[in-house]
Amino acid sequence: MQKETRTNRRGKKLKRVDKTSLYQRIKPFLSFKHPITRFCLLFLGLLVASSTLLSLETIERYFANPVTTLIASQVAWILKALGLQVYVSGITISGKGFSATIVSNCNAIFEIFLFLSAVIAFPALIKEKLAGGILGTIFIYLLNLIRIALLFMIGAYNPQYFEESHIYVAQSIFIVMVAILWLFWIGKWVKSSPVQ
Repeated sequence: MQKETRTNRRGKKLKRVDKTSLYQRIKPFLSFKHPITRFCLLFLGLLVASSTLLSLETIERYFANPVTTLIASQVAWILKALGLQVYVSGITISGKGFSATIVSNCNAIFEIFLFLSAVIAFPALIKEKLAGGILGTIFIYLLNLIRIALLFMIGAYNPQYFEESHIYVAQSIFIVMVAILWLFWIGKWVKSSPVQ
């Protein structure tokens, strides 16, 4: 009689495993009643709606541009407080032989909408969503001011590192910080969730 090997025993166990079809496994997620599906669809819908809204010329002219101009003046104030001689012209900050223009991608409006979409879509109480939305928006806005001020200082003192710092490092860290902020809100602020 041949001795049963470990591989043969493992193969028999795998054959005995319930052969549930892929459709049966994902079927609960296909219902809008499932909290994960509801969150994903609502989050994506809000994200598409906010992206569409931000792409409108009137929103850019009367909302995004004034916000970006305000950010430029606030960053200039931070840089002056740090001892740099800078001046602002609209959305451009200049000084120390360096000049940076804050474009619409750098005003953190999209990141704030991204965060708000995730907060609104998450199943939490209205007061928790309001607190998370308001405090999160303030935090992201302030974090963006610091990010732009640091990038300007890199450009002024080490211009050879500006492009890499701006495109790869600062942007990636900023998005990760927004995601961490959302997870922190879920972990620390959301006391009870109506998820069944």
